[in-house]
Amino acid sequence: MRFSPQHRMMLSALAAVATVSGAVPSFAQNPEFRAMWASRYEWPDANEAACKATIDAIMQDLADANFNAVFFQIRGQADTLYPSPEEVWSVLIGGTDPGWDPLAYAVQAAHSRGIAFHAYINTHPCWQSSSQAPPPNPNHLFYAHCNAADPAHRDWLHHNVPDNPVQFSESEYVWMAPGVPDFQAYVRRQVLYVVENYDVDGVHFDRIRTPWSNQPSYDPISLARYNSPWGNPDGLDFTQWTTDQITRNVRDIYAAIMAVRPEVVVSAAVYSNPLTAPTNQNQDALTWANTGGMDMLVPMMYFTGGAGSTWDSRLQLWLSGAPDRQVVAGHSTSQGTTSLLQQVELTRLRGGHGNAIFSWSSFDGWSDYIASVYATPAGLPTMAWKTSPTTAVIYGYVTGIGGQPLADANLIRSGSDYVALSTGDGFYSFLLVAPGTYNLDVSHSGYAPATATNITVAAGDVVRHDISLTTMLPPVIAEIEPDPDSAIVGVEYTRQLTLAQGDAESWTLLSGPSGAAVDATGRVYGWTPTVSDLGQVFPFSVQAANLAGSDTEGWSVQVAGVPPCARWLATDFEGYDPGVRVMFNLPRYSGSTLNDLATTPNVAEVSADAPAFGGSQSLKVQWEWIDTDPQRWMRLTTSNAPHVPNPTITLDRPVRVRLRAESGRFRLAIGIRETGTSAEIGENGGTSGSIEWVGAASDDNGAPQGVLVEPMPGVWQTFVFDPLTDPIHGMTGDGTLYTPTNKGVLEHIAFSIVDSAGPITVYIDDIELLCGTPPFGDMDGDGDVDPGDYPLWAACMLGPNVSVGPECEAADADGDTDVDLRDFQLLTTILAP
Repeated sequence: MRFSPQHRMMLSALAAVATVSGAVPSFAQNPEFRAMWASRYEWPDANEAACKATIDAIMQDLADANFNAVFFQIRGQADTLYPSPEEVWSVLIGGTDPGWDPLAYAVQAAHSRGIAFHAYINTHPCWQSSSQAPPPNPNHLFYAHCNAADPAHRDWLHHNVPDNPVQFSESEYVWMAPGVPDFQAYVRRQVLYVVENYDVDGVHFDRIRTPWSNQPSYDPISLARYNSPWGNPDGLDFTQWTTDQITRNVRDIYAAIMAVRPEVVVSAAVYSNPLTAPTNQNQDALTWANTGGMDMLVPMMYFTGGAGSTWDSRLQLWLSGAPDRQVVAGHSTSQGTTSLLQQVELTRLRGGHGNAIFSWSSFDGWSDYIASVYATPAGLPTMAWKTSPTTAVIYGYVTGIGGQPLADANLIRSGSDYVALSTGDGFYSFLLVAPGTYNLDVSHSGYAPATATNITVAAGDVVRHDISLTTMLPPVIAEIEPDPDSAIVGVEYTRQLTLAQGDAESWTLLSGPSGAAVDATGRVYGWTPTVSDLGQVFPFSVQAANLAGSDTEGWSVQVAGVPPCARWLATDFEGYDPGVRVMFNLPRYSGSTLNDLATTPNVAEVSADAPAFGGSQSLKVQWEWIDTDPQRWMRLTTSNAPHVPNPTITLDRPVRVRLRAESGRFRLAIGIRETGTSAEIGENGGTSGSIEWVGAASDDNGAPQGVLVEPMPGVWQTFVFDPLTDPIHGMTGDGTLYTPTNKGVLEHIAFSIVDSAGPITVYIDDIELLCGTPPFGDMDGDGDVDPGDYPLWAACMLGPNVSVGPECEAADADGDTDVDLRDFQLLTTILAP
């Protein structure tokens, strides 16, 4: 137990003195939410008596210190600390049925002491293991849906790129893909079981997001839905779509809870920055709250800061962003008791609804709390939208022939343009519905549309209306354009077919070249053209079928050589007035490295001070680090720069930078943001997406350890960063450079300290996107040099002193820009047995 009997007597005395003397601090607040997290690593024990004793100690500690709520973890990794009809027992309590119900005991222990019990549930992890070992229980959900080693049982598993399931990622968790309808229905079912079978006061979600190390998920189910107008009716980009999938799941869970126990409080522990989390973690908590899917938000602001600090500004962002729901500030014991007390007072001053601390076993501020901020008990804040609701909820299930649940039915309520989507079990929901009578227009790719009429709701109602679609439509494959399509020698041909009508229960490849196949989503794959196929045209034919009929679509594919590549010059800094910022912001612009840099110098401007690499101008950059700590670095970012902002590049071509290092040693890398833009090369590609470092194999507490640059005053040095051959290390990403469009943004150049704080002066010129240079002789890009490369090589042999284009760089062995007899001699040496 946290308190000894003597300690408890002292706390009671402190409370009595405070009450009698009127010494309650001026910033006391009542009502107020006062919570503590108790994680699954703090209370379970295979020994029943020991486990019960710990539960009792947690609840008694909270009651003695005038806390009034607990976030008590009962589900961490698709296993449970209560008897679940679908999930196995957690290994933390022995992995088998302990013969008693820990959750029922914990709820009673909390309520008997006046503590509100919120069941703390991790939603999106499938498993966790610090040793990356699989679950010991073969009945764990992992083996049904999350096993990367088993292609038939990884349909819910997070993929960092197409066809690449990730077994373990952030915090050694196995993560589930939020865009899979059957997963969405499953996690809602787990939450509902707890709400319906236990007297919990609330449910509290954590890890209700994607892993920050590799988001979003490019699993086949999510990609197929994203690319379908039925699964993506608002035409969102993939990051937005993934975020929206979590938001929709939150709303559906809320509606389902309201249908059975509308008094239950729904809350979530969320990332601290509401402006970046929708992109970086696919977690749009403000939208959850503002669209009726959440009663209470608990931002995890686990850092110090008082009035006027980043902590303060974050809290105010949450309060102003969700004015109609409760915001409880989340803290960590690692901040120290002084910081915690200061932030409780600041939360009250800003109008927050309370505070929560992570977590029970490491908290040592009991006496300080009872002597100051929690000197007297406090009630829980009321929630007017629950006690006196002014809106209603409509929910139900959409089914097809034979009662089959239909996912991705599109439902539109009269008077609104919001499109609800049914999920894996056909569930749909509308929240914050004004009293009145409504129609629901229902459409689905596989069925004729229908309308449900005269659905009447009053304030506070939670109305269920199930919908059955009865007229199945035969599949019609959408016209394939262009026709003929094109394929490239040495590159696998893929084509995602879509349906203009109906659903396909099966896809069949009727004709195509050897190796070609079609999967269950209509994706054609498996054929890689060879040099012998160059110039030929290959016919394809595919059939889609269901119970209502079938459709066949044909098209042709012409095989071409590798297309020519043109180098692209981002900027040479010519044509701008001296002093203008071009492509890059000032060194101190980026919040990531602002605190690593001295206030002066702070220069990034076009300059003619030094001879340029080409022309008369370059970019002069000056900064100084605050000290020689090896974690210092400078992020010279293109983010929304005045000229050439966020330049789009492709992810398979090298970036070349000309640089003069006038003073100071440093390490150099580039940061590429995975925006997935469809913009043309050089155009503004946006600011959303994870960032990967190219040219750095590691980091030192956040400082990328790229190529070492020695100062060479007056000398232009050349640095090439090749995403295909250089090391890639995640800044905010997962160390894999990928987007569906094969495009991103050159987000920054990274300069990391070596041994001198500076000041540092560099000049930058001629930033170019190059054509990749394959290994000499490998003309078809298949990774080897063999007789199949000869026809392409021969086409490049134009003789001495005749410059060749980028498509012939692999044939130019001696690098003299022509392809002649000398290059041929080197090629035959390579081909010799």
